Amino acid sequence: MKTLVRTVLGLVLVLGWWTITGNMVSTDKAVAKIPASVFGGGAAKIMVEAETTTPSRMMIGFSDASGDRNLESYEDIPAGTYRWSIDVPSDIGGYIELNAVAPNAGDRLKFRVVSNGKTVFEDSDQLEQPLEPGYAFFVQAYFEDYAKGQLSRSPGCLPLGYWG
Repeated sequence: MKTLVRTVLGLVLVLGWWTITGNMVSTDKAVAKIPASVFGGGAAKIMVEAETTTPSRMMIGFSDASGDRNLESYEDIPAGTYRWSIDVPSDIGGYIELNAVAPNAGDRLKFRVVSNGKTVFEDSDQLEQPLEPGYAFFVQAYFEDYAKGQLSRSPGCLPLGYWG
């Protein structure tokens, strides 16, 4: 049930994101490596830590409220523990998602976000049964402002695992 709720909420988040950004994924800049600095940085360093028992894709999006600056980044990672430190400017938010590529029952995903030395988000999940066709196994969060560690509180954009 938890996986179904996460999947539905994830779909709502993606559709909401596409609605807000006009589904302009193909025109935004996308890079196959999570950057150490975004848009010149300067306001704070965030640390993203991921643990996975299966090959996965870590995706981190960055954008300002106007939508003028957008960057989609991702890295394909094997099972293990990973850390990224990213220098961010103020007023830049976005999503962070750890998505299992071909998980099996029993696989686990976990990630934590630290902003200004304080853990601002942490979530984990374990796949209890084999994944059904058409479903995904992931954990994610959406931030209004990474530098402030401010999670989104907009309806339809609540990060999964965050119930306010």
